[in-house]
Amino acid sequence: MILKELFNTLAKEFGARRLAPGDPGRSVRGLAVDEETEGWLGPDEVVVTARAKLDDKFLAIVAEGVAPAIVWRTDTTITEDAARQARELGLGLFAVSPGVPLRDLFSIFARDAEGEGLLRHSHGAARVLFESPGGAASVERLAGKLAGLLGRSVMVEDPIGRIVAGGDPSAQNGGAQALISFLDAHDLRASRSSSVEETRRERRDRYARLPNGFLSVPVERWRIAETEVFWTPVGTGAPAGYLWLDLADAPLRPEDVVVLYWATRALQAELGKERVRLETELGVRGDFVDDVVNSHHGSVDLLLQRARYLGADLSSGALSIIVDIDDFAGYLSRRRLKEPAIQDLKRRLADAVRLQAREMFSNFLLGPRSDNVILFLGPSAADAPEELVENALGLAARIQRYAKGLLPDLTVSVGIGRFKENPAALSEAYSEAEVALEIGHRIEGPSSVSTFEQTGTYKLLFRVLQEEPEELESFYAETLAPVVSYDSRYGTELVSTLVTYLRNDASTAKTAAGLFAHRHTIRYRLERIRELTRLDVDKSEDRERLTLGIKAMQLLGRVPEKPSSITDR
Repeated sequence: MILKELFNTLAKEFGARRLAPGDPGRSVRGLAVDEETEGWLGPDEVVVTARAKLDDKFLAIVAEGVAPAIVWRTDTTITEDAARQARELGLGLFAVSPGVPLRDLFSIFARDAEGEGLLRHSHGAARVLFESPGGAASVERLAGKLAGLLGRSVMVEDPIGRIVAGGDPSAQNGGAQALISFLDAHDLRASRSSSVEETRRERRDRYARLPNGFLSVPVERWRIAETEVFWTPVGTGAPAGYLWLDLADAPLRPEDVVVLYWATRALQAELGKERVRLETELGVRGDFVDDVVNSHHGSVDLLLQRARYLGADLSSGALSIIVDIDDFAGYLSRRRLKEPAIQDLKRRLADAVRLQAREMFSNFLLGPRSDNVILFLGPSAADAPEELVENALGLAARIQRYAKGLLPDLTVSVGIGRFKENPAALSEAYSEAEVALEIGHRIEGPSSVSTFEQTGTYKLLFRVLQEEPEELESFYAETLAPVVSYDSRYGTELVSTLVTYLRNDASTAKTAAGLFAHRHTIRYRLERIRELTRLDVDKSEDRERLTLGIKAMQLLGRVPEKPSSITDR
């Protein structure tokens, strides 16, 4: 369509007035609605705006965007200044009533032969994407078909940031791999916040006008330095995944939008099937883990049989790992999540743990439980029993890094038990991981990683706390409680001084250096502790009681309320 034809149609159907002619022979390929975002105007697109006034700056922006004309939806008196400026810039300027619906304006471009061609193209794309031999389909196969229809490389990301498929228009998988490598290098995923500060985001709906209406898909552009990448969500609401596109060589054409419209629906159906399969599998695994940790699994032979059915060989034993969301109730309160979002969060965490475990271990079994995920790691040819704990620590670090990008403010703690050779002792392995998790969280706070072997005497005191809490309270009152109370009252640093002193093997010099204080100050503080507790740090037996008192304080959560660095009193 040319500009002259567009104006004639506007005048005939909507009573448009021509205020500036522009170039009547200019090609017009569509309409662009005036938006605040960058990149809203493409070449040869006529601008549609409802601004109260067309100032010089706006007209200059339109002219620089190589637009042939402006359709001004207004019922105000048109000033000669706007028309004169449009003529000087070579722009056409047409005024229509603001009551004319946008869909009627867009429908102009769906009546020509191109619109009929797009309709046929739409039917063909839907048939290719939804039909497959024998009714079989997969995300990988769909990605390949889509790349062929678009003539561009594509990549599919699932809801937790895993790349599940890629496709190229040619047989060689070059473009998709280059896109994946670029995203990995910058740690970019559509499913989570970007870690690249200079990333600029712009989301804009792209349209294709068909005779019976028009299709649209939202496309988001991320710019990193001089490189731009594009993606569109698969499905509405909580996306089933994300489709990445290579638009480096050419922008999206209307026929590409038609293909993307059907592609996102086909991918949503296929990713939905995968989600149902995974949820069913996680449910079965969760039931098995519940039976194991509660010792309701029946005979050992039945336990091993069920584990083999789920893809794990636990006949040589295993160790247990618990991945727990820190202060889950507080997190839900802060984020005000509804039940569907809560369940989605739990699924995403389980998927993330499974993904990270799969990259490190070949023999493991995973099951979700409430606000945590439980793993049983069995030995394999690549992971000897004596190496499992060290490798489990590496897995914990990877999971925590991944969780940071999963959702804002989300942190997880990890507890790791000891390796148990006897499969009948798997419930004990879980109990040890649970103790390690609780102790680590009480001592280190959120994002803790703790192994049962590292807990030392903490686990003995923790058992006392569980079975006879009044005994631990009494021991704390006899040891460190007066010091904590003194620090809270006067703002001194007696507790931190004692902790540093004991950590430095009772060395006054090292303690003074670590706290940037004089040795006489350290001795004064230690003497004050002796007066408050009647325990002398120079006596080994008293030092042991003070050490246990500190651990009791940590397990009970009785740290000084307002520690500060003001002068001792």
